[in-house]
Amino acid sequence: AKEYYEKALAISTEIGDREGEGRWYGNLGNVFRSLGEYVKAKEYCEKALAISTEIGDRGGEGRWYGNLGTVLRCLGEYVKAKEYYENALAISTEIGDREGEGTVYGNLGNVFHSLGKYVKAEEYYEKAIAITTEIGKRAGEGTWYGNLGKVFHSLGKYVKAKEYYEKALAISTQIGDRPGEGTWYGNLGNLFHSLGEYVKAKEYYEKA
Repeated sequence: AKEYYEKALAISTEIGDREGEGRWYGNLGNVFRSLGEYVKAKEYCEKALAISTEIGDRGGEGRWYGNLGTVLRCLGEYVKAKEYYENALAISTEIGDREGEGTVYGNLGNVFHSLGKYVKAEEYYEKAIAITTEIGKRAGEGTWYGNLGKVFHSLGKYVKAKEYYEKALAISTQIGDRPGEGTWYGNLGNLFHSLGEYVKAKEYYEKA
């Protein structure tokens, strides 16, 4: 992927296609993020953001603010991540990008969860769920249901956590998201482990 994005970037740079150049920088940033090379990912996403800002591409600007937020969260820079996500949210709201808005609300939920601010995390996950449900984005809906389950699990609200994990699992199963399915089976295993229901925990871990 890196090799092909670099070829695309070289051509866009050569012909002066600034929008394309920004896109390939950003996509390379995503590749480095997937590889766990977060410093490199940050560098490329920043280049993409600079170009989008320069050419007035608000959609791109919002996307790279969001991606930078995720990279910074991976680096443990939560305050900075929150700032970038809030910039992304402001742009998504301004341009009417509902899908982007839902994603950013969920990502803000992730930041607050990482910071141990569970009430705030719950609030943002619920906003993300409302939007993803409204626009029919099933994959997103499943992710935020599951993440909300994690919040309730952290708060020791096990019945509520189980309910949300099961919603996430149902969606993952329905849309054929096998990695997601495995994740929620594992989280349900953790939940039953917390409840001391070891036989049930074993069953779910084995499914995962």
